[in-house]
This record gives sequence, structure tokens and C-alpha cells, in this order.
Amino acid sequence: MAVSLSACGGDSDHHNDAADTLNVTVLSTAPQRVTDGDMLVSVSASGGAALEPRVRVLSNDTVLDEALVLEQDGDGLSGLISGLSEGENTVVVQARTASGETLEAALTVVNHPATGPVFSGPPLMPFECRTVESDLGQPLDDDCSVETRVDYFYFNNNGERAALPMPYGQRPDDLASTTTVEGDTVPYIVRVESGTLNRSIYRIAVLDDPATDDDNADGWNRRMVFRLGESTAAQYNQGQNDFDEVFKDSSSLRAISSGYAYLISSLNVNKVNVNDVVAAETMMMVKERFIEHYGVPLWMVGLGGSGGAIQQMLIAQNYPGLMDGLLPGAAFPDVFGTAQAVSDCRLLNRYFIDHPADDDTRQAFEGHLAGTCNNWDRGNGDAIVAYDGSASPACGLQNASLVYDPLTNPDGVRCSVYDININTLGVDPDTGLVRRPLDNVGIQYGLDALREGDISVDEFLDVNQGVGGYDADGNVVATRTRTDRQALELAYQRGRVGSGGGGLATVPIFHRRFYTEPAGDIHTIYNDIQIREKLLRENGRADNQVIWLFPHPDLALLGGYGTEQREALAALSEQVSAEQFQMMSQWLDDLVADPALLSADKVVAHKPADAVDACWRADNGARVNETATFDGPGVCNQLYPKTPTPRIAAGGPLVDDIIKCQRQPVDDFDYGDIYFSEDQWARLQTVFADGVCDYSKPGVGQSAVEGVWLDYSDAAPAG
Repeated sequence: MAVSLSACGGDSDHHNDAADTLNVTVLSTAPQRVTDGDMLVSVSASGGAALEPRVRVLSNDTVLDEALVLEQDGDGLSGLISGLSEGENTVVVQARTASGETLEAALTVVNHPATGPVFSGPPLMPFECRTVESDLGQPLDDDCSVETRVDYFYFNNNGERAALPMPYGQRPDDLASTTTVEGDTVPYIVRVESGTLNRSIYRIAVLDDPATDDDNADGWNRRMVFRLGESTAAQYNQGQNDFDEVFKDSSSLRAISSGYAYLISSLNVNKVNVNDVVAAETMMMVKERFIEHYGVPLWMVGLGGSGGAIQQMLIAQNYPGLMDGLLPGAAFPDVFGTAQAVSDCRLLNRYFIDHPADDDTRQAFEGHLAGTCNNWDRGNGDAIVAYDGSASPACGLQNASLVYDPLTNPDGVRCSVYDININTLGVDPDTGLVRRPLDNVGIQYGLDALREGDISVDEFLDVNQGVGGYDADGNVVATRTRTDRQALELAYQRGRVGSGGGGLATVPIFHRRFYTEPAGDIHTIYNDIQIREKLLRENGRADNQVIWLFPHPDLALLGGYGTEQREALAALSEQVSAEQFQMMSQWLDDLVADPALLSADKVVAHKPADAVDACWRADNGARVNETATFDGPGVCNQLYPKTPTPRIAAGGPLVDDIIKCQRQPVDDFDYGDIYFSEDQWARLQTVFADGVCDYSKPGVGQSAVEGVWLDYSDAAPAG
């Protein structure tokens, strides 16, 4: 994110030709994306001349500080420049060399308010605050801002956390110590900064003994972990978190106690904020805040499962450079593609509720094991619904009068994931609704099973005739769902559908997933393979991706294992999790140490030897190194068979990112050896009067992402 700008020296007639250029580099963010009026900069002379620590800074011809004192930083200086005006600033830095020469550099900086936005476009409205629920007091403004605060906690020798009663006074008798990855043993005291940026509540946790005589976090190991939160939902609120969320689990405690800075943000939780552009913007601003007040990190890694993995994948694709590595657990590639799978599951589940069938028949159409589509329907099916009267609170709004109801409040806000992404999708001028890239016209549900003889022609026709689609409000109706080309083009071009492109080729991606499919869990393994297929398609390689698959300790009971075996698996799981984190840390350390420009070759060259695809056996805990594939021979596929989505089971490609298929006439489709009677053939042509999917072609409107770091500031305000 650092950008260097330089200018020729000042008007001294006796300057050294080897040192007549002053370089000013913004360290905390890109110059066009500065926020909250300040930025961390480094200042140096290109010829290596020593600079006096006192510099003069002007912004738009106004002196910001007559004697801003920067710190010595290698051969140059670094420090915080504050007081920038909102909007464009022409910043001039003047410095003197030890020999008395005056050097000057100018750069253009665009400063944005701490409340945002920067590039995400008009903010979501309405928007309810959650600062009181987060124990931060009443908001100070309509953007849910609060005063920044700092709290200290300590851990005792039993691993218990408590508030540090007198941060600058006597140490508790039971204060434990901890050793960082750098080998430094420090008091186990954690500084937690809480505040708001971009209307989000953030927390920064780092080892820091307040009794030291400096303002730096003395236990920080110069590495950062940004945890992203789970699930998917459409909410019109700030989200909430607390101190327990900072110290959530063994992963957070392990990172903090080892000296890693640990960051969370309420709008980086996918069930609160399903807009990945806002998530990227918030991450950028929190990271910028950290750098300005703690220092420049060696690297920052993303961490989080399910919806947290979605945010990692989309932010790394569309806004590369924010994260240097990804640790996605139970990953999905994106929101819209996942919503497509969920929507198919809801349609099929509702059909089979009305037309009961055995598990084998359901799986023939649903792809997943028994219960999975039912769980998708109940757990996330409302993601495409404008209003669910049973949800409380609907749209995440405590003020129910703001929420859409087709009869009583047609102008209220709508609760679908598409409405939250209005700035990238825009509004359909014909309907006045946010464009919705969702379509199932031409899908032959159960096609693969029909070809294999696992279902009859009549079963195939019955389901496809009765499966239906969704109306504009997301309610199940008899007719199939249709979308328009512009909605599709925007979804693909603007990166709302994971493509495998953008920044994903040059970032380490290290998956870890529990095998939970026998319990009907929605976090199916095929998603890791789907991501791999996308990487291969876009980049010609996927060797920056590692997939680890582990038996779920609680579900080992399904395999006949008793309590002792399950406890052993739980302990092994913790060990494997720690190994994965250590391996990623080594991977990133080695990347940072290599001065070569970032490239896919560089990323793979520094991949640790043990960072290879693997699964673990439930019976003896043994690791099996084996390339992850969707199916085929191998120990891992035998132990942990993968199941497809409904569209893959309908003959679709493994990348599963065709939202609307190109179609061909039924007469031109090859059904192989399947026999249709005259009546069945006539019925088939009626069911698919618009043709059937031709998956040999790309989807309608499907294209590559048009670029990275896209800016939606010019999007029209909602309403």
C-alpha cells in the first residue's frame, strides 16, 4: 500500500547533486485513500544524506506543524502527519540535511472522513447503531461513532483472563508471562483498543505492558491477524462485538500470546455485512489505523471460516494487498454463487416436502447428502427473500416500521443479499428494484442421475416441472426465475462472483475444513475444489492453494468411535490448527524476506515443504498426503467422499459459477441411451420450452473481473 513520490530539492545553490531529491512515502495506506486526517509517512533523501528530524509540512499552503519532529528510521525519518482537510490535499514536506540544504517534495493526498465511505459508494441506509450493546456507550453521531478507548487485560497462570485493575501501577501477583515467536518473554498483558471506523466497531488486541516508558506495543511481533466473521445475512445495522469476541477461542489466544496483533471489526462479519466492498474498505481503514499508531507490519493474514472465508476470498480477489495470506476455514468462494446453491436447495426441498421421496432420490436431484438442502433452506434460504415475516428482527432492524412488507410497507427496505449490494448492482429501471443475478431457466435438475439410470424419466420430468422459481420478493412460485443480462454482467465484471482471478494468484491460500457432510452440514467440501478449479481456469495454476481435510471430532461418533477416540481427535485437531498457523507464518516470513517483486512464482517458491494437500484419518489420526480432487481414486476421497451442488448434479461444471446458462433446443440435446416415450418427449419439450442448458459454453454475460480496487463512489444513492 506504500506509494513513493518525490520532487527536486529547494532553492539552495550549494546542494549535493547526490542528495538533491526528497522522497516521501505514505506507509499507512494509498495516498488517494487516506482517512481520518492523518497518515504515517517516511521521508528520506535519495542520495542517502542524513536529515534533521524536524520537518515542515504544508497542506494546501497551510502549515500543519511548524516543527513536526519525526523519528529516525534507518537512513531516513518516519512519523505521523495530521490535520489534513477532507478531500484533496497538496502536501508539501520540507526537510533539511545535516549540511543545511533544504529539500522539498510535494504529493497529492485525498483524505476521507473516519466514518467513510472511501470507495464503497453511498452508505447503506437505514443503519442502526449497536454501540450500547457493545458496551461502548451511546453513539456520538448518526454514523454510530464513539470515542476511542483502551482497556488492559491480563492472564494468570491458570490461563484465566481478568481486567488489569491498575494498568500503570502494581502488577497482580498471579500475572503470567508469555513468550512471543521472536523469543521475547513478556508479561501476559493485552492492550485492547476499541473504536469505530467506517461505521464499524473495531477491536485491536496486542501484547503490551503499560508500565513501559514508551507508547509502543512492546510485545508485538510485527505480524497481524485479521479475523473475519461467519455466516451470511442481510442486515441494516452496525453489528456488535465485545471483549469476549477478541479472546474468542484457542486460535485468537494462541496468536495474541505469541505476539501477533489481533484485529476484528463488526462489519467484517458476513452475517452482519454481506457487502464485500464495504468489508474491504473497513479492513483497509482498520489496518491503516493500526499502522499509524503501532507501526508497519511485516505482513497481515486473514483468518475465519464460512462467511469469514467468503470475505477473505473476495477481498483478496478484488482488493489485493490488504491481506498477505489467507486462512479460510469451511470456505465458500463468494456470496452470489453460494446464494445460487442455496436457492436451488430451497426449491428442491420445498418440492420434496410436498412430494416425499427417499434419501437416494432426493440426493439424485440435490447432490448433497440427506438433510443438507433442508438445512440450507432453514438456515440461509432467506438470503434471497425481500422480507421474512418470521425473522426477528427482520433485516436486522429493531425498528420494524422501516422494513418492507408487500402490503403494509411497500417502500420499506428489503432484506436480500442483493439489496445490500445496490452500489455494485444498481437498480433495474423497469422494476425499481435492485438487480438480482439469479436464474434457473433451462436447468435440468437430476440430469446426471437420469443418465446413470438412478432415477426414472417420469421422476426427472415431475421434479423439473414442479420445482418452480422465485418472484421478485424471493417467494417460491411455479415459474422459473429469470434475470437480465446487465445484472449478470455487473455481478461478474465487478467481482461479486468469485472468479479465481484478481489478486488470488499471488496470495497464499491455506484451507482447513472439518468433514461434516454426513450430518447434513452445509459446509460441503466441494467448495475447496471449486475454488481450485477457478484458480486453474484463470491463472493456469493453483499451487498457491493448500487443502487440509480433518474428521470432525463430534461426528466421529457416526463412524462408531467412542468418547476416548473423539477426545483424541479433538486434541489432534488443535495440534493441526496450530501447525497450519505456524506453517502460514513461515510461508509469509519467507516471502517478506525475499526482495523480489511479488509474483505467483515467488509465492510458490516459498511454500513450506509440508504445506501440501492432506487429510487425516479418524481411526488412527494419521496424516495422508494426497492431492485434493473432487472424486476418483485415493484414500481421502474414499474416507471423505464429496457431494455436488444441485447444478453440478444437473450437468453443470465443477466451477459452478454459471448463473444463467446459454441454452439449446431440447431436440439438439444428447440424452444418450435414455429412452423417452412419445408422451414423455412431448412433456419434456413443454417443461423446457425455452431450451435446456448448454454447459459447453460460458454463462450469459459471464466475463472476467474488469479490474481491482474498483471505486463505486459515483453510484446513485438508494431510494
